[in-house]
Amino acid sequence: MSESILQLSRASVPRKSERIAARSVDGKAVVVVLDARKLHTLNVVGTRVFELCDGTRNLASIAAEIASELDVSAEIVERDTITFLTKMIDEGAIEIAGAGDSR
Repeated sequence: MSESILQLSRASVPRKSERIAARSVDGKAVVVVLDARKLHTLNVVGTRVFELCDGTRNLASIAAEIASELDVSAEIVERDTITFLTKMIDEGAIEIAGAGDSR
């Protein structure tokens, strides 16, 4: 199943792909998608969202935490988080827990 056709919802539970290597450098995540041999450098907010993608939090709780930390509207953060996660899913860096796997 292609991840790019997956529709994200507030209940979606994102997690980091097992096919990445990631490190934090100066507060920014550097993510290498091994299969695609692509390197991504995330900004501070993207890094925080990426850190929270641990397979236990849903999209709504990730967005709420970011909104609280940044004192920004939850609706804006949720929209931006969906956009960011959709890109990271398409790139192979993030997966949705339970979407076509046996976990």
